[in-house]
Amino acid sequence: MKTVTVDDYQRVRLPDAKPRSKFAYESQADGTIRLIPVKAEGKEQFPRGSLLKYLTPERDAEQLAILKGCTVE
Repeated sequence: MKTVTVDDYQRVRLPDAKPRSKFAYESQADGTIRLIPVKAEGKEQFPRGSLLKYLTPERDAEQLAILKGCTVE
C-alpha cells in the first residue's frame, strides 16, 4: 500500500497518475476516500463541414459591404 500526504494547499501527489489526469472523488461512509479515473470524451469543436453554412456568396457580399464602410481609402 502506498501513502500520500496532503500539503498546505490541499493537494495530493499521486505517484502513478499522469499529468492532467482527472479523477472522481467519493467519500465513503466508513471514512475512506475513493478516486475513480474519469475518461474525457474528446469531441471535435468544429467537425469537418460544420462551418460551411456560414460561407455563402450572400454572406460574403454582406461582409464585404461592412468592410468597405470600415476601411479608409
